[in-house]
Amino acid sequence: MENIESEKPKIVYAEDDEGIARLVEFKLMNKGFDVILLKSGHNVVETIIDKKPILILLDLMLPIKDGLTILKELKMNEEVKNIPVIMLSVQGEEKIVVQALNLGAADYMQKPFSTTELTSRIHKALA
Repeated sequence: MENIESEKPKIVYAEDDEGIARLVEFKLMNKGFDVILLKSGHNVVETIIDKKPILILLDLMLPIKDGLTILKELKMNEEVKNIPVIMLSVQGEEKIVVQALNLGAADYMQKPFSTTELTSRIHKALA
C-alpha cells in the first residue's frame, strides 16, 4: 500500500527568523494546513517543485538566496509558476513592494503582521 504523505493542503514557508516561523507554522497548522518550513533560500525552488504546495510564503531576506531571486525562478518555471506567492518582509519601501508584485507575487505583507491577517490574505490568494 502506498504511503500517503498528507491529506492537508501544503504551504511551503521560507523564513529564517525562528520565532516568526514557529508562530506562523503553529497558526497555519491549526487552520488545517500542512506547513513545510525552510530556514534559508537553499533548495526552496527544488522543494516547491517536489512538494507542489497550494501556496508559498516567502521571506524577502533569506540567507543563501533572497526571496526576490527565488520568486523570479519560480515564475520562470512552468511547473510551479501559477502557485500563489505571498512575500513577507520587514522592508516596506514602495520600490521593493512594487518590484515583488511586478515579479508575480500575489501579495506582500510587512512584518510584524498578525497571523489573523495573514490567514485572511492566504484565503484571498487561494480564491
